[in-house]
Amino acid sequence: MADEALEHIQLKRTQRDPETLRRVLTDWLAPRLGGVVQVSEPEVPEGTGVANETAMFEARWGDHEQGFVLRVASDSPLYIEADIEVHHDMYAALADVPGVPVPKVYGYEADPGLLGAPFFVMERIIGKVPADQPPWATTGFVFEAHPDERRAMWDNAVKVLAALHQVPVAKMPFLAPPAGVSGLGDHLAYWRRWLDDPATGGQHDTLEAGHEWLLRNIPAQAPTGLSWGDSRFANVMFRGTDVVSIFDWDTVSLAGAGADLAWWRTMDGPNAALPGIGTPEELTQRWQELTGTVATDLEYYDVLTSFRLGAILMRLFSQMGAAGTLPPEVAQQQARESAFAQLLASQLEGMR
Repeated sequence: MADEALEHIQLKRTQRDPETLRRVLTDWLAPRLGGVVQVSEPEVPEGTGVANETAMFEARWGDHEQGFVLRVASDSPLYIEADIEVHHDMYAALADVPGVPVPKVYGYEADPGLLGAPFFVMERIIGKVPADQPPWATTGFVFEAHPDERRAMWDNAVKVLAALHQVPVAKMPFLAPPAGVSGLGDHLAYWRRWLDDPATGGQHDTLEAGHEWLLRNIPAQAPTGLSWGDSRFANVMFRGTDVVSIFDWDTVSLAGAGADLAWWRTMDGPNAALPGIGTPEELTQRWQELTGTVATDLEYYDVLTSFRLGAILMRLFSQMGAAGTLPPEVAQQQARESAFAQLLASQLEGMR
């Protein structure tokens, strides 16, 4: 998420009673693990996550002991139409995909009666995740690594991105667009609903103009291909220089690979100042080498990225104002004058 929001945002923390969590998880896991289960008190991770509650715990059953992660749907989601079941289903769909490491999932629970909201449980993978707070390019294990190690980390992450984009869409029927609509077209329809949602914060002329431009200029061969949605270093787990898992499917869609390349270029491009981290141009070139595909319509997807980030920040700041995290008048100004809304305005002006 953009630095301007992270200066104020509160990362998701579970407010649920630890003993209640432990008891519910003990009963819920027993039939799934095939034995009597002992569960430790859940702990909340630090450093990243703004959409759903996360807790980590250990479980013992028989001769086994393993770490697990609990993800609970938020009662105040940032993303419209948020469905934590999609996260579970994505991990399940990618479980057997070579080159795309993800945690094993142990089940999804739709009944909100157990924890007050739907949830799922997955294995805990041991590794390090670059933090949003403080930014990973200024402190922490990536910053402290040798430039050659950072280059290996970056290249391995791009390899995973390339492998992800070659996953057949048939593995994700739950993402399928309506008949006759491309994945990118369906994604643009999602953002139309986002702008129309009252909680987004009302009319925003620049975002409206951006959405209209995206509809008018949609590529002639509009793609239907897997798009991670939030492709960036902060959603990649490393062990040494190896990628051991990727995370975060809040905006997963079938908008195609171009959307991910542009998002990564925008979100992590400035971090290329850190020796070893590839530039936006290097990202595109390396992805093309790995996939054997030419990345097209780069300008279009750069506009899409600015539009999406402007829309996300508008809703995020509006939520902050409603929650009292920021004074309402400050939140409203930030929502309407975010750096990405200004960037979008500049991009649209340059294409007149």
